[in-house]
Amino acid sequence: MKPAKTTSIIGKNAQFDGELVLKGGIRIDGKFSGTLHCDSAIYLGETADVQATIRAESLISSGHVEGDLKTTRHVQFNLPGSFKGSVETRELVLEKGVFFHGPCKMTDGTD
Repeated sequence: MKPAKTTSIIGKNAQFDGELVLKGGIRIDGKFSGTLHCDSAIYLGETADVQATIRAESLISSGHVEGDLKTTRHVQFNLPGSFKGSVETRELVLEKGVFFHGPCKMTDGTD
């Protein structure tokens, strides 16, 4: 998978509540709550605190995530990150030691 271009950033000291729909990738280092629809990759840094319904091509996270996550390609959780919620994805990667709680449905990426 080639790296996606990050076109938007929510910085460490920023907080966003609501619905965000975007084309291109996003990096979040701050707080986000609501709904996030992204046609590319979402990168969550170590300081990210996300409580959301997320739809994206892929997600790579080292932060804290709670919610409903659906991607068409790839989900990866790295330390010191954690996840609580449901995941639907084609490929799931968990770094050893990452806290993960909830159901996971593996798909072929077509729906």
